[in-house]
Amino acid sequence: WADTTDLVWKWKYIMNGTAVQDETFNSDSSYAGSIRQYIPDSARWYVHYYSNPGQTPKIPTWEGNRIGDEIILYNDQKAPNGMDGKFKITFSNIREDGFDWRGEWVTPDESFIYPTWHIMCKKRAVL
Repeated sequence: WADTTDLVWKWKYIMNGTAVQDETFNSDSSYAGSIRQYIPDSARWYVHYYSNPGQTPKIPTWEGNRIGDEIILYNDQKAPNGMDGKFKITFSNIREDGFDWRGEWVTPDESFIYPTWHIMCKKRAVL
């Protein structure tokens, strides 16, 4: 795992309250954000992610829903060697003051899982 980094993570409601936008401002001047939409008719989440450095000509989208006590999202993504798979994002340990957030590359049947990051998020302030 990489060292802990210092960042500011801001959240706000957008689109008349039908979505949430988050932005991260890292101490190394990198930036990222996402728009998270929940569609009640299908009980599904859609998360659109962007970041710098570099350009994002096509914003990737993860799709998923709540399974038990977790929210699990997937986006089709090949491994560097061309193997079929998905990038899986899991929100777990969801509570009033925070949640855990894990990213993993998985094979289609999830028989192989390669964790890439794990973030433990804690709410510090309500602005």
